[in-house]
This record gives sequence, C-alpha cells and structure tokens, in this order.
Amino acid sequence: MVREPFEQPEYREGIDADAVCSQCGTVNPEGTLLCKKCGNNLRDQRLLRMTADQMLDAEVDGIPKSSFLFKALPILGLLIVLWLGLNAGRISSMLTTAGDTSGSYTISSRPQVFWEGTENDIYESLHARLMTRFPSHADAESARLEMTPLTAISDGIYALYERSGTMERFVGAAIVSSQGNVLHYAAQLNGNVEIRGRAMSFEEALATQWDEAGMLYEGVYYALAGVATLRQDGAVQLSGQCDHNTLEYESVAYKISNH
Repeated sequence: MVREPFEQPEYREGIDADAVCSQCGTVNPEGTLLCKKCGNNLRDQRLLRMTADQMLDAEVDGIPKSSFLFKALPILGLLIVLWLGLNAGRISSMLTTAGDTSGSYTISSRPQVFWEGTENDIYESLHARLMTRFPSHADAESARLEMTPLTAISDGIYALYERSGTMERFVGAAIVSSQGNVLHYAAQLNGNVEIRGRAMSFEEALATQWDEAGMLYEGVYYALAGVATLRQDGAVQLSGQCDHNTLEYESVAYKISNH
C-alpha cells in the first residue's frame, strides 16, 4: 500500500523558532521553520531577537553595556550574515516585485514553471534519466549500508530515505546535475510525488528558496523550500517544507555509486 506522503511523522525534532514573523506579521503554527506567507527564516529570527535582547538588557556581572555590546557585535554580525544568506531568495523577490501602495508585499510562487517554463527541458531530461535508472530497494540498501562518505554533493543518483526517529525507510530517489554554481535536481517519491528544483551553494550547504522548487502531487503543484548539508558520516541530510502544510520534512540521501 502506498503511504500518504504528507502523513504526520512518528517523530519530529523540536524547533526553537518564533511564531510571529517580524517581516510580514503573519502568525505561524508553533514549530514552523519558514514563514508561511513570506518565507522568512523564523529560527534565525529568534536567534537575532534573543541576541538583541541580551545586548539591550544586560549589564552582565557588572560589565558596562558598552563593553557588553562591543563583545556581542561579532556574534550579531554572524547571525545577520546567516539570515541574509538563508533569505537571499526572499529578499531578491521583494526587490524585484512591484509593491502596492499599502506597503505590504507577497511573494508569488509558481511551482508549475518547472514543468511548463523555459527550463522545462532540463527537468524533463533529468526526470527521464532518473526513471530509466531508478534504483531498486536492493540498490538503495547497498548504498546505505556500504556507503562511501561524500566530500561534496555531486552529480548522480541518490537513494532517499525518510527519517523517523532513529529509523530510516526507503521512499524514492533523486538525480542531481550541476551547471556552473546552480544545482538542478529531480526526485520521485512513493511513486506518486514528483519534485523538481534548483539549489545554490551557501557556506557548506545547498539552499532552495520558495520560488526555486516545485512538487507535483495528484495533479496539484506546490512550492518547496529547503536545505541540503553533508553529515559527518558523509551522507546528505535534507530538510525542508512544502506549502501543502506546515510540517518540516527530513530525509537522508545516499549516492548510488554504480549509477
């Protein structure tokens, strides 16, 4: 029986994130990582807010505020750089989208462009290659159990495993192809969910903003956002959200060496 891809996972790590978005004022459900309306990273917003509160509040152990601020500024600067990096796509959309006289803004996301837009040929080709060489369950288990640690997220086919606590379950596969500093990918999950998108490098991670990926499920298109990073053991850790709901999804990718 095919499992519902949006089913609530049995286990979910807690997320320390603000509920109210400081950028657009949207009240998000508890535990939301990215603002439902504008894509603002709520976990980094919370870090920035807490650091700013400490800077404004405290004279720590008798240290003057000026001295405390001087020591805290490098930390705040790093947080701002991180926030800017993770929200670069959202900021770009704000700058290039015509605003209205009310001063509010929205980010228009059209995930169907990855099936119908100017780059459709890229993703059609990727998806066709993936389906032609789709790994079997045996291939996936071999890649997971006999994993060759990666030093970078490189071109090729990956077996995708859903995380549920300490357990992992094979749910599909993805293919990756890089062009310059852009990484294009296509994935097929549970036989009935197709994902297409692109990611950009940020520090040691690959980030996809809300207008950079789409999902096709039962004839409906949804927007996606997420991050891919290398784990210490050399596997690829994936985390992200879909505008179908407010859940954060986590999975692990293992490269299929003979594909």
